[in-house]
Amino acid sequence: MLSRPVRALITGLLAAALAAGIAWTGALQQLESASVDERFRVRGSQGPPAGVSIVEIDDDAIRDLGIRFPFPRRLHAQAIDALLAAGARAVAYDVQFTEASDPADDAALARAAADPRVVLGTSEIGLDGRARILPRLRQAGARVGVAFFPVDTDGTWRRFAGSNHGVPHLSALAADGSPDAPERPIDFAGPQDTVAHLSFSDLLDGRFDRDLVRGRIVLVGATAPSLLDFHPTPYGHEMSGVEINANAVQTILDGYPLRDAPPAVAVLLVLACGLLAPLATALPGSPSRALVRAFAVGASGVVVLLGGAQLAFDGGAIVPLVAPLLALLFGTAGAVALTYAVELRAQRRLRVELERFVAPAVATELLARDEPLESRRVVGTVLFCDLRGFTTLSERLGAERTIALLNRYLELVTAAVLDRGGTVVSYQGDGVMAVFGAPLPLADHAARAVAAGFALVDDVLPALNRWASERGLLEQDALLGIGVGLNSGELMAGVIGSERRVEYAAIGDVTNVAARLQALGRELALEPPARLFAAEATVKALGGAEAAERLERHGEVGLKGRRVPVAVWVGR
Repeated sequence: MLSRPVRALITGLLAAALAAGIAWTGALQQLESASVDERFRVRGSQGPPAGVSIVEIDDDAIRDLGIRFPFPRRLHAQAIDALLAAGARAVAYDVQFTEASDPADDAALARAAADPRVVLGTSEIGLDGRARILPRLRQAGARVGVAFFPVDTDGTWRRFAGSNHGVPHLSALAADGSPDAPERPIDFAGPQDTVAHLSFSDLLDGRFDRDLVRGRIVLVGATAPSLLDFHPTPYGHEMSGVEINANAVQTILDGYPLRDAPPAVAVLLVLACGLLAPLATALPGSPSRALVRAFAVGASGVVVLLGGAQLAFDGGAIVPLVAPLLALLFGTAGAVALTYAVELRAQRRLRVELERFVAPAVATELLARDEPLESRRVVGTVLFCDLRGFTTLSERLGAERTIALLNRYLELVTAAVLDRGGTVVSYQGDGVMAVFGAPLPLADHAARAVAAGFALVDDVLPALNRWASERGLLEQDALLGIGVGLNSGELMAGVIGSERRVEYAAIGDVTNVAARLQALGRELALEPPARLFAAEATVKALGGAEAAERLERHGEVGLKGRRVPVAVWVGR
């Protein structure tokens, strides 16, 4: 099975690749545009831009003039003259002049539009590839630019270029921008009516603030709802075409302050977001902690990505958001699913295996620690026990019934040990070795071990004899016996073995003495027969003789393989 870091890396790369593939199809473009719109709204209005103003052909102007639109062209000529006289840097006229009208009016407009500071707008391009405009105006030398913008799939006006179908854009001509400028986002200053404005009728009457005109590029266009020149913008509300053009002009004047981030940024963001949650699960820790980290990092990644995208936008960079978010979602989901499918299931299997040797609470803590069971010095109590008379009985019972008896015995012994927090280290035929205080430390290891020892003598052995007698495994009045040995102190506990097989072990002089004590029942002819023997070290670990309620001091006993006798206590 692949290691956790390798699985995490593969998961993250797949998440990033999937998100990038979806983005490449264009399926995310509308969502991405909507996310940019939201960034505009979060940024809020920037206030009236300083370089542009609008003269509105609004309902007030139509009412004040008392005439219906379109107005006589002499009025437009008067408006141009008034703006230039008031110090306008340039005048951009977002009104369509394609058909002839009163000759005198057309002549007046041609004269005013001949000024190089004037730009006329049109929304039509002829078959000859030129902007459609009244021939008389073109003959007078009027500059003409297209006043419409690229429309996104959702109908919103968001971007513009220096030219459209080879014809310079009105905003580029008005701001002396390059007609070869590539398509770029419009840096909208705010929603409708953010740009400073005055009414067309007030302009003609001379009732306007000259500071709204002086030194500025002034755009003239329709803002009356009845004239139907309104279009969706990132601010969510429709904006008049003339104000959209004003925002485009200001964008050019400001040097295109809002720019798309380089493609490499998008690639790096998608890759980083795809890897974020999976790599969090690769850190050391249990699968449950890995899941928590994946969710936490995924949620934090969303917050950081949203906040970072907004900060970048406020600083003038439009970084992609939807594809990285999708990569983050895929990466988090993949990391969670893989951790659950591989590691949590493996951990559950490991828990089942661990609970065969240690108490469920111990198994839970070991798995939570997610630490290898390395060999270490511990202070604990070792318990050995074996059956008396089992070898002779097994010769008579045969293999099948012997195995059945042995399994029942080991089941009862294991339960007694695990129920008191011990760890079953090994089965040695009809012998069992257990340790209390490893792999997790126990302050009351000796008390637990003594309680388990007496449970073997008082409960396990009678239960086993009843079970065997009921099944006819024992001859009349022939009962099995048991021997238990206990010793406490410092020992080495941990995993030992080879690359192909390992087991948990508790090694040291403490273990050797406990094993020798377990055999004392055969060597000492005590009346009544003793079944449990504890070293004095265990009595001391209990808290002294007063704490050893059922233990009596027998005296010092010489044990095989030891030169120094051991003080032994006998259980009654």
